[in-house]
Amino acid sequence: MRLFSLRMPRPESRGEFKQFVGSCMKKYCFAVLLSAAVLGIAAEENLALKKPVTASSVERKTLEPELAVDGNLKTRWASQFNDPQWFMVDLGRVRKVGRVVIHWEKAFGKRYKIQLSSDQKHWKDVLLKENGIGGKETLTFPQQEARYVRFAGDSRGSWNGYSFWEFQVFEK
Repeated sequence: MRLFSLRMPRPESRGEFKQFVGSCMKKYCFAVLLSAAVLGIAAEENLALKKPVTASSVERKTLEPELAVDGNLKTRWASQFNDPQWFMVDLGRVRKVGRVVIHWEKAFGKRYKIQLSSDQKHWKDVLLKENGIGGKETLTFPQQEARYVRFAGDSRGSWNGYSFWEFQVFEK
C-alpha cells in the first residue's frame, strides 16, 4: 500500500533541494500520523509523568524525587546510602497499571518490590525483583487498579543509595 508518492525534481540550487526535502518530510510525517490514526495506534501514556512524588530520603537537594518523573533522562532522584528506601508516585486518581519502567543510574536496586495501593494504607506487592541489574528495567505484572505506585528497595546493588533517571508507569 502506498500512501503517497514523490517525484524528485532536479534541483538547480541547494535551497531548492532543502525545500524539496522539507516538503517530503511534511508529507511523510502526515502519512505516518494518518496511518497511526486509521490503525488506532496511540502513543503510550506515562501515567507518572510530572505527577506528585515522595521518597523516604534524598541524597542531596539537587536530587529531589520530582526529577525522576520530569520526563528528562538527564535529571534524577537519589536516596541516602542505606536500606530500606522507597519512592512513591501519586497518579492523581485510580488508574489501571500493569508495567513500570525504571531507568537506573549506577546506583541500582538488587532486591526490590513494586507495590500498588488505592489509599496509601493498604499496599499490595505486585512484583518482587531479586536480581536487579540496573540500566533500563521493564517490570510487567497483571494489570490492576491503583492510585499510588511505590518502589520499595530492600537491597542496593552498589554502595550508593538508589537512584533513577526516570520512573515510568504504564497501563500495559
